[in-house]
Amino acid sequence: MILAAALLATVLVQSAGPSRPPVPPSPHPPYFQQDVRYTIGASLDEPSGVLSGVARLAYRNNSPDTLREIYFHQYLNAFRPGSLWSADERREGIHRFADLPEPYNAFEHLGDVTVSGVRVAASYPNAPDSTIVRFALPRALAPGDSILVILPFEARPSAIPRRQGRQGRRFDFAQGYPKVCVYDRNGWQAHPLHLAGELYGEYGTYDVTLDLAEDQVVAASGVPVSGDPGWARANASGGPVTLQSDWYPEALRTTPYALRTSPGRKLVRFYAENIHHFAWSANPQYRYEEGRYKDIVLRTLYQPQDSATWGHGIVIQRLQRAMAWLDSIYGPYPYPQTIAVHRIEGGGTEFPMLVMNGGPEESLIFHEVGHIYTYGILGNNEWKEGFLDEGFTTFQTAWNFQRRGMGVPSVNVQQIILNLDLDGWSQPVATVAEDFYEFGIYSRMIYTKGQLFHEMVRYTVGEENFRRGLRLYYDRWKLKHVDEAAYRQAMEEVSGLDLRQLFTEWLHGTPLVDYSLGSVQRWQLDNGQWRTEITVDRRGNGVMPVDIAVPAGDSIYTVRVSGTQPSERVQLTTPVRSGRVELDLARQTMDWNYLNNREGTGPLRLLGPVGPKSVNRFGWSGSQPARRDRRVSNLMPLAWYNDAGGLQAGVQWRSNYLGRFDQNALQLTYGARGSHRLNGWLTLRNPTWLRVPRARLGGDVFLVEGRRGGRVWVNTDRSAHLTFGPRLTVGVEFSHINVSDTAYVDRARWSDQAVTEIGGFVARRWSGPVQATDARITTAFGLAGEPARGGLGAAHTYGRATFDLRHQHTVGRFELRGRGYLGGMLRNDSVGAPLQRSLFVAGADPYETFANPFLRSAGALFVRPDVNYSAPGGGGLRAYHTGLAAQWMATLSAEVVFTAFRKPRRHAFTSLSLAAFGDAGVLGGKLNTFSAPPPSSLGDAGVGVRATHRIGPTNFTTRVDLPLFVSNPALAAGGKPGDGRAKLRFVWSLEEAF
Repeated sequence: MILAAALLATVLVQSAGPSRPPVPPSPHPPYFQQDVRYTIGASLDEPSGVLSGVARLAYRNNSPDTLREIYFHQYLNAFRPGSLWSADERREGIHRFADLPEPYNAFEHLGDVTVSGVRVAASYPNAPDSTIVRFALPRALAPGDSILVILPFEARPSAIPRRQGRQGRRFDFAQGYPKVCVYDRNGWQAHPLHLAGELYGEYGTYDVTLDLAEDQVVAASGVPVSGDPGWARANASGGPVTLQSDWYPEALRTTPYALRTSPGRKLVRFYAENIHHFAWSANPQYRYEEGRYKDIVLRTLYQPQDSATWGHGIVIQRLQRAMAWLDSIYGPYPYPQTIAVHRIEGGGTEFPMLVMNGGPEESLIFHEVGHIYTYGILGNNEWKEGFLDEGFTTFQTAWNFQRRGMGVPSVNVQQIILNLDLDGWSQPVATVAEDFYEFGIYSRMIYTKGQLFHEMVRYTVGEENFRRGLRLYYDRWKLKHVDEAAYRQAMEEVSGLDLRQLFTEWLHGTPLVDYSLGSVQRWQLDNGQWRTEITVDRRGNGVMPVDIAVPAGDSIYTVRVSGTQPSERVQLTTPVRSGRVELDLARQTMDWNYLNNREGTGPLRLLGPVGPKSVNRFGWSGSQPARRDRRVSNLMPLAWYNDAGGLQAGVQWRSNYLGRFDQNALQLTYGARGSHRLNGWLTLRNPTWLRVPRARLGGDVFLVEGRRGGRVWVNTDRSAHLTFGPRLTVGVEFSHINVSDTAYVDRARWSDQAVTEIGGFVARRWSGPVQATDARITTAFGLAGEPARGGLGAAHTYGRATFDLRHQHTVGRFELRGRGYLGGMLRNDSVGAPLQRSLFVAGADPYETFANPFLRSAGALFVRPDVNYSAPGGGGLRAYHTGLAAQWMATLSAEVVFTAFRKPRRHAFTSLSLAAFGDAGVLGGKLNTFSAPPPSSLGDAGVGVRATHRIGPTNFTTRVDLPLFVSNPALAAGGKPGDGRAKLRFVWSLEEAF
């Protein structure tokens, strides 16, 4: 095919034409722009998926430099083994192209390339990656001089789509020809295609003739100036079909490729000027509709089965709204058409005049069509300064939907980025794409934080100035290459502000903004008016101007401080006494700690927000919502029962800020009887004043049901990556629990000792689309006081260690689950380790269930005779008595779960599953009062039912297991003398077994 394509060069009758004059000087010297003219002829062989052709490039050097080499992109070579793209994917655990064999992968091959008639050799500077090819010029190309490059090529999209693809007779040629690299003020931008980052192109003229099957319907980054694109035949609306062929008079005066085609095929010629990429899509099943915005023709091409969502003018109307919005914020559109085609892949990718979308959603249309402006018309370097296209487009799309009352509030978007900032995952937004730690961080920094950066610019210069700045930026730089300096210069000109610090901070750093409201003083003046003096303190390294809202009477006055100083003071005069002062009422500064932004309320400030904007809840709230701007507080009644204390009743108060800070709780209950009628439990977790990246820390103190003590703990995320690879968590804990009233404790699980313990754990999780594996190692060393003495005067040491390995794998409706557990204790047998720290055979140990009032004490609701509640944990031999403990054990458990039906999560009853299970283990050491000597092995097997539920915001599972077989009936839960190994028994839980 390369040979055939090379022969096409001999039948070219169209000359490159006279070169256009150099681009006139811009207001941003020493800007220049190379002159590029492409003439391409290519034929598509559908069975092989190969496009064979010749690209003829007329290239004029408008730079002040003498060029001795030229570079081209061969994008399709990214979607095959050996590319940098596939290596990036493999590193992140993505399996698409690294092992994709022939004939499913993509390629782009070159034939014999000539420069001004001289054959030149190709070299690949990033081999084995071949997305960049270099040619040494046969003679130096001086400023103002031109060359003609002829490039025979073959290109094939991949069967797995990614910004391109093929599927049967559908073809998305988003790339597919040798595209010249940009030469700008920084030299050749010969950048290979990576998983992160996108395109950068040289503006030019494209004259492209395609040889296609006669029934193909095709759309491209250009208007059809000859041949039939198939739109009239595919027209679903019955209205006119407007080709716009007269938009480019020059094209009608030139002669296309003199290609000969065979019966059943056709030639379609597309032409475009001032574009920096050419893409096209073909599909014989396409349906066509068109509309208009002013003098711009809007087109959409979609699959016939999608007419309900794409057709009937739906996408056309969305295109009209998008064009009207973009026109209003930037300026007039310079192209004759905008096309939205339904591509093979989901999501969307932008090209000049053309967007390839996986769906008809309005937000996707606004985003991708917006890119025609912030990538196509304002030609930025997408891999180097992605915030100028992906960030800008995400921003303008959100801006549009927010002004229409349909968008996600900015504070919710801010919270996503703040979590990355606070945990140290963020990188500077202006980082080169492949230099981000990973693709997930690239995506968040470029799209989401890029959006927030533009919001910061709008906030700083003001909405009116921002709109004027956008129009100046667009008017000055349309159809040119733009960069950070061009954008900043436009905004500085209209606002009169020096924005260097803002741009440097938000694009080249990772600031944390935190301003706090200091002192507020008020006094009345002699004329009856009131003076308010406000101090604002800067606590973070980020610098932003800060608006201060001062309510007075029926008005809210706003005064701004620069935010540059460690402390700033401002005064305001109002006709009446001012009310409660608040910083950044509009939530614009990305201040991460809004808890210090509002004038305090004395001691009540410690308990959370108070006032009309507070978030206080009452009732069931199993998981509290996270708020960006307020701490959420919840008050909930409590009630439970145990034999020693009788009915316990009280309240629980909980708080939460940002879903990660001030996650505090206070429980106060009163019992009907017993020595400890008044019970209390205070938990403090992750205070804002003790922020540690990627760490969670806290402490508890309690006096509850005959036990008193406390603990402090810290867990840290030590994972190497945020979005892929195993999750690694390491933690340490120090605790003390003293049994002060043995009436409350289950003597089969607790001894009346005071126990002080230090321990730690390491947990690792591997997860994928259909499987997950969890491993956890815990160790502890403790001191136990002698029974009934309640102190450490005669302490004895012990140690314990456990290893827990769990795996689950999903195959259709079946889920296979397995668990292995290994545990052992070292202790002084003359005294014995505290019973509550033994290894329990059937389930969780007393420390694991201590926070649950239904399991904590003797005679609690879930530990009463014949209740047979199974708290997951320990050895996991679920059929056995919960008081069964050993000095060491090794157990295995397995389940096969079949989901009979599943409903959406919004329903109260969401799924029902059937299960078969088996547990087995070997163990040794004292088994409490149950047996001496203990059995060396235990096992059970049976069937069960699982149902998942939702109450308010809380999801949970009801599990009922029927252990039909147990190896030792005397030790079974609810067992009675004379029971056999085979019997209908039951255990149940509100959690999965593992």
